[in-house]
Amino acid sequence: MTDQKIELPSDDPVIIITRTFDAPRSLMFKLFTDPYHLVRFWGPEGSTYPVCEMDARPGGEWRLTMRFADGSEYPTNSVYLEIAPPERIVYRDAPFDRSQWQDTLPPPNMVTTILFEDFGGKTRIVATVRANSIAARDMAVKMGFGQMVMASYERLDAYLKIL
Repeated sequence: MTDQKIELPSDDPVIIITRTFDAPRSLMFKLFTDPYHLVRFWGPEGSTYPVCEMDARPGGEWRLTMRFADGSEYPTNSVYLEIAPPERIVYRDAPFDRSQWQDTLPPPNMVTTILFEDFGGKTRIVATVRANSIAARDMAVKMGFGQMVMASYERLDAYLKIL
């Protein structure tokens, strides 16, 4: 049994996913900023990551390609806006071709803030994903975004047991 929950405020285009893990927040922060660890729990069961490159600093990029058993791949690119160890990570989506944005990014479709809260030696993670609109948020939910994050958290919980 976990304390995991997903909130969808009716008046704010955010998805808020909360879960507490039995691990110190310094470790949890490291797991989310080190590609060696991240690929071992990110995404749904059976997904793999032929590409996972992280430059975890403000302005640094995070490139990730998720591959499924059927061979389909889903690449994503993000830019870190804030890295505050061990408390907070903020990143947003970004175009793959850096020449498209140089020093100025187009407006984001989604901005994600991950808070790592000390919870009596455990860590409560509060992930807030802000979309451009409630319709965009609802579409992400309909496409299974929340379930994917929850699956990642299940894999993360299992990974913590073998560290």
